[in-house]
Amino acid sequence: MVEGKIELREKIILGVLVLLLVVGGVWRVVDSLILSPEITLNDSDKVQGPPVEAEPEMISVHLVGAVENPGVYEMPEGSRIYELLELAGGFIDEADRDFLNQARPIYDGEQVHVPQVGEEQKTSVSGGITLININKATASELTALPGIGDVRAGQIVDHRESQGLFTTIDEIMDVSGIGEATFNNFADLITIY
Repeated sequence: MVEGKIELREKIILGVLVLLLVVGGVWRVVDSLILSPEITLNDSDKVQGPPVEAEPEMISVHLVGAVENPGVYEMPEGSRIYELLELAGGFIDEADRDFLNQARPIYDGEQVHVPQVGEEQKTSVSGGITLININKATASELTALPGIGDVRAGQIVDHRESQGLFTTIDEIMDVSGIGEATFNNFADLITIY
């Protein structure tokens, strides 16, 4: 009979040991999942937060004329004229509010001039030569350029209204009928600022 009791006792001890091993293994797994700060997640398990936006590129714009606070302003690339005007405190009472397209984008290094009502528009002067701003000139002003007649001047105005302002002077060659030879005839007479 002693042999039977030892067998039973051995079975109980063995069962307790197996139970302790199982409980210890479960405890270790639970502990590592709950208490450990380093939980490895699969890509599909990761919590997606809002995307981090990169800081926008800043540009400098010189605002002059009939505004409350003329000066040089740093603005995010892609800003519009109306945003620049808001930053500068808006128009003064004498401003020609219809002169500028307030929805157009502004460009780095650009000078934006807000004229007063009745003020004659000035063009840039370089070395004694009056430059024609191809982003602001009327069709009749553009006909002063060598090789640009009424039709081509109208095409330049149409192009900048449909495609946006020119960002470099050589972009004027994107206008149908203005090739490199024509461009070279007036390249020193035009500006985008």
